[in-house]
Amino acid sequence: MDDRSPHPDHALGAAGEDAAARWLIRRGWRVLARGWRGAGGEIDIVAERRGIVAACEVKTRTTVHPHAPPISHAQRGRLTRAAQAWQARHPAYAQHALRPDLIIVQPHGPRWSITRIEDITPDGR
Repeated sequence: MDDRSPHPDHALGAAGEDAAARWLIRRGWRVLARGWRGAGGEIDIVAERRGIVAACEVKTRTTVHPHAPPISHAQRGRLTRAAQAWQARHPAYAQHALRPDLIIVQPHGPRWSITRIEDITPDGR
């Protein structure tokens, strides 16, 4: 195997992010950025709709454990800080409501099962 080939998990993650972006677009969201990195961390997808900017963490899973949290408290904090950094660098969206969201993507053959959890602030909401 070539050491430079992408790891299969990375390919699955990228495909999951693509599926999540298409899912958001079909629901009227406009994707503003993908894979954005700033001082606060990384955001998989930044999307806007009706005055809301959603900073989305995408988790692609082949299996979901019902009792395991998909994102830790620390990850929620990093996503929130990254979202604030993104908004600070994009003044055109300064007046928009800012919300960290989690999108869980699972492949089912050629289709994807997608669940979005809105407003995953660090305080656990």
